[in-house]
Amino acid sequence: MPASEQELHYYDLNTHPYPEGSSSVSRMALEAGKLGLSGICASPHHDFYNAKEPLPKGFRVLRGVEVVPANANEMRRLVEKYRNRVEVLAVHGGDEAINRAACEDGRADVLTHPHDGGKTSGINHIIARLAADKQVAIEFSLNPIIHIRGGTRVRTLSSYRANFALVRKYGAPYVITSGAMSHYDLRDARSMIAMARLFGLNEAEAIKGLTYYPEQIIRRSSAGYVMDGVEIVEKQGGDE
Repeated sequence: MPASEQELHYYDLNTHPYPEGSSSVSRMALEAGKLGLSGICASPHHDFYNAKEPLPKGFRVLRGVEVVPANANEMRRLVEKYRNRVEVLAVHGGDEAINRAACEDGRADVLTHPHDGGKTSGINHIIARLAADKQVAIEFSLNPIIHIRGGTRVRTLSSYRANFALVRKYGAPYVITSGAMSHYDLRDARSMIAMARLFGLNEAEAIKGLTYYPEQIIRRSSAGYVMDGVEIVEKQGGDE
């Protein structure tokens, strides 16, 4: 890995530790650190991650939740419930109405699985433009690419290519994730970049989805953040 790349901080913003997955948060963190990642987000579907397990030093585990709404109204209710309790709030999409509502609302950080269960890729020109305007990142999860074979995998890659073409056109944010349910599902940055190329990203674009956009989401979750370009900074020392 080139020296300039070693200075980057890679993040996986969608993992599902125990009890939803089979590995504890600390086991996932240990493995992710060995793989060269700087942090992961624990994103349970049923409630937000708030455990206090001992973690490897120098490694960050972000508090997250991935809400699974039945419709747009429930999506807004769940976003309201969790927005101020987590660092990363994801909306599990799939239905185009939910996908659009999540991007239009703008309070979610990530729209996950936008193509799930639908006959389309889940992202159209309107949704991509809204995602760009409201800075809602579109997720590209590598989990189905790793675990699924045959026609379903081909359709997933096709949906990802279509979605990323729109993300690229409108300049919408995006993240590449493992969707890991176990520490065995985690991948190092090089492997994730290689898999992202299967659905049309070049190397620079893949790196951006693992570094720049995750860091933007993390920055927005900081206590001093107000809006882009505006942060509250505590005054140090005595009077000026």
